[in-house]
Amino acid sequence: MSQLTTKIQIHVKEKASLLEPLSVKIETGEPKTAFRMTLETKDDKGNVFISKAVFESDENGWIDVATCKPVSGDYESVDHLGMIWSMSVGKKNRMFVKHSAEAIIFDMNLYSCNGELLANKSFERTFLEKPIIKEALQDDVVGSLFYPEDQTDLPAIIIVGGSDGAVHESAAALLASEGYAVLALAYFGKEGLPKGIEHIPLEYVDHAFSLLESRMNVNQDKLAIIGHSRGAELALLYASNHTKVKAVIASGASSVIFSGMINFQPTKKSAWTYKQVPYEFYAVEREFKDTVSFFRHLLLRKPYSGIETMKASLQDNERLALYSIPVQNIQAPIMLFAGTDDHVQPAELFLNRMKADLHDHAYSEDNQFILHSGAGHFAAFPSSLPNLPQTVEESNALMTLTFGGTKKINADVAQQSWDETVTFLHTHL
Repeated sequence: MSQLTTKIQIHVKEKASLLEPLSVKIETGEPKTAFRMTLETKDDKGNVFISKAVFESDENGWIDVATCKPVSGDYESVDHLGMIWSMSVGKKNRMFVKHSAEAIIFDMNLYSCNGELLANKSFERTFLEKPIIKEALQDDVVGSLFYPEDQTDLPAIIIVGGSDGAVHESAAALLASEGYAVLALAYFGKEGLPKGIEHIPLEYVDHAFSLLESRMNVNQDKLAIIGHSRGAELALLYASNHTKVKAVIASGASSVIFSGMINFQPTKKSAWTYKQVPYEFYAVEREFKDTVSFFRHLLLRKPYSGIETMKASLQDNERLALYSIPVQNIQAPIMLFAGTDDHVQPAELFLNRMKADLHDHAYSEDNQFILHSGAGHFAAFPSSLPNLPQTVEESNALMTLTFGGTKKINADVAQQSWDETVTFLHTHL
């Protein structure tokens, strides 16, 4: 071990909540010296995410990551979370999948500029700030329920994810730490559930709420639902037919009812049913030029976005009105999140259409329409959480799909939308 190595100390809290500020200070013992730092972690799929930066120690031999601008690396400005939100899988931008509520472990390594490992440190960021109970539900309702230990009269929330089949346990755990009973609900893709988003009955969500209402620690008069993407469509449809919910949050939401979907491909069946009647839906039509564009991007290995195809297919205002989600029937305050750079669907267009439909809504003074400038599809809560690596693309051996935003913007929105979510729920539940 070199003399330099024995002097170095990495000061970081070894176990902390995901929501706590991240403080990393390195005592190098060498003033005005350049060092290379790497940060590594794994997501739920086992993909290794890494970021790199070169820092120069100050006149006292210290590096404070919160105030020190990198000399070079994966991010450029002074940002104490830059080493986290900029992480990627090698040179690829992969979707960072962290839906489980297990702690995320980071490994920090410090090197000399000639590549010698000088120091390393591991630390955890947890989703649970206080004693939280987790119950796995596997019978009539499939999902994971989180709630604070030894607390009663809890407001209760259901979270439903999008077409990736996400069961947002990590988001549910964070909210449970704020004093809620939260059910991360699966509605397809799990044992005992439909394979894809086809003929999902709204009664399934209602059954999940009945389960929550039966709990002795739940306040039956304080219920809410949160959905992302296709889950937002489900949340809005459910709330438009059931008056029991007192707050609705929809992120990256559509304003219209779309067809079913299996393996990310649209089907000719309805996605949702109510009282055994399938909802009619707006069928997105692909033209020959759209197929050509897709294969052109595939052959040239260029990032592909389907947003122009989606926008082109949504020009029929009569059909848009015919298949619109009747948000005006929701008897509760509504908060909508959308990013202006969403490449999955035109979320800004949908937000503005719902805003118009809710102009004379009974809760118009409480409704919030939050448009995050430059943000992508996976930017706002619950699909994105504060202080984690951010998703802008998904790359594999053949294709890169673009979801929108930048890592920095999406990271800022993750924090903003979390704060906005907590404030909205505390106000209305």
